[in-house]
Amino acid sequence: MSMDITNKIRILETIIKIPYYMVIGYTHGRLIYYSTIEGITNIWSLDVESKVKRRLTREPISQVAEPKPDSPYVIYTRDVTKGKEHHKIYYVDSKGREEKLLIDTPSMRIFSIAFDSEKIVFTGATTKDMALYIGKWNGSWEKVQKLSTLTFVADVNDKYIVGHGTLKNNPKTLEIFIYDMETGIMKIYTPREGSVNKEPKLMGTKVLFESNFKGKNRLYIYDINEGTLSEVKYRFKDYDIFDPIEHVNYGWTKDGRIWVIGEREGRSKLFIDGKEVKTPQGFINNAVIVEDKAYVSLSSLREPHRILEVDLKTNNINVVIDNKLPKEIEERIGEVKFIRYKSFDGLEIPTFIIESYLVSKPGPTIIYVHGGPWSEVVDAWNRVIVSLVASGYHVIAPNFRGSTGYGEEFRTLDIGDPGGGDLMDIVYARKWAIENGLADKIAIMGYSYGGYMTYLALGKYPHLWSCGIAGAGIVDWEEMYVLSDAIFRKFIETLFASKRELLRERSPIAYVEKVKAPLCIIHPQNDTRTPLKPVLKYMSKLLEQGKTFEVHIIPDMGHRILTVEDALRVLLPTIMFLEKYMKP
Repeated sequence: MSMDITNKIRILETIIKIPYYMVIGYTHGRLIYYSTIEGITNIWSLDVESKVKRRLTREPISQVAEPKPDSPYVIYTRDVTKGKEHHKIYYVDSKGREEKLLIDTPSMRIFSIAFDSEKIVFTGATTKDMALYIGKWNGSWEKVQKLSTLTFVADVNDKYIVGHGTLKNNPKTLEIFIYDMETGIMKIYTPREGSVNKEPKLMGTKVLFESNFKGKNRLYIYDINEGTLSEVKYRFKDYDIFDPIEHVNYGWTKDGRIWVIGEREGRSKLFIDGKEVKTPQGFINNAVIVEDKAYVSLSSLREPHRILEVDLKTNNINVVIDNKLPKEIEERIGEVKFIRYKSFDGLEIPTFIIESYLVSKPGPTIIYVHGGPWSEVVDAWNRVIVSLVASGYHVIAPNFRGSTGYGEEFRTLDIGDPGGGDLMDIVYARKWAIENGLADKIAIMGYSYGGYMTYLALGKYPHLWSCGIAGAGIVDWEEMYVLSDAIFRKFIETLFASKRELLRERSPIAYVEKVKAPLCIIHPQNDTRTPLKPVLKYMSKLLEQGKTFEVHIIPDMGHRILTVEDALRVLLPTIMFLEKYMKP
């Protein structure tokens, strides 16, 4: 089955328009969820009785605080600067009344938010500092704690604010913070020095959180009043049999049981009190428990997101929001395999292989490098990967060292070594693809940190690649540090473990003269995470060296892809470029 470029563009547009869904919470008889059904990232509500859907917001939104059942309002942030990520805080009634500005913050990047129906708490970064803030319904706000480390708020109640961060200034650990709003004192808590503890959730004076202090990532409860710690024990054994490596999300049901989405090898399952809630195979990105019903948003690399309603008494599954894949795309997606290959030092790298039915093996193959780096490719719908496969390319998507989903020891392997061992993992993914008969011509591509790895791979290992596509990538860590606000300066310090001497060595601009393969550069004009200015200098050096490259600067867009139009402006030049340089 072959396709000309016109057909590829048509297929690409179809894939990009397939909506994303993620359940967020429940309030006043309505399920709250994200959707891109109308082309932009918006908040919707679903009446669980009538199944009537209503769009709550009109412009793209950034973050949503988990709704509270005793408040009809949904709190969220919006970028008001066309992608520069300067946020304001808004609210909207879950029934769909007019959305309104709630807190008119000064110019800052809000990077975490929570509320308890009476107050809104958030962490924000300006060019000067990071801080914890408390806002009220009258629109007032105050800075209550200056932050010197990467710190994220997770939950709030009438007395406490909780969150996590690198609070001991060790880039390889995470600690819990408990801020007492009556005393104004922030307490740092860790069960063991050197452990990773994250995503605390409150129920009264109890804090539910994930920790690896005994080895495996497991859930624990810390009682603030008693000062006691206990591991969560479940009535049923399904959770223990599944033996998750990490957790996607968790919380308490209304009657006090603990629900958890456990993850293992890129797939996830939902458990309530240790009992599995049966759903199709794939990846559950979130769940909402309402009385005797569980609402989950689920997808796979072959099936787009759906929202399912599971009856916890009968185990019956009702599809409340369906999302069928057109047959002409379905028949292009070949076998999806999870494998592990050995890297240069023997470390096993968990990887998804997605074959295309349009080409034989060996055939043209793309190594897709995810962003983050503290992220992962899972068995969930991914419009970039699906677009590549449906256009006639096999895809190999390695979860290189530093990826989430495979334990804290694996995640922290790239701290102090970005562009080192993780880049070699990418090189060995190429080696695996050749040796196992998947690939002949091989391209590399990625967005954000994946864009950085693409630039660096083309410069340090120039003879390995047929071409490369770098989206929103980093080319000069030193200049990026200077241009960043407080949170991204701290991100760079954490990633490099304060090894400032590595910033120049691990910057792709130091290797630009060695680039051999054709390069496609795609970069948002208003990106403040990976600024455009250093990339313009990199392009100038490519021009001076007579390299083969093309450039797509996307106006009025920031780092995040929030609309169908944004996705098209990134992926259309990608497919056009690959058509030119990756034909069999």
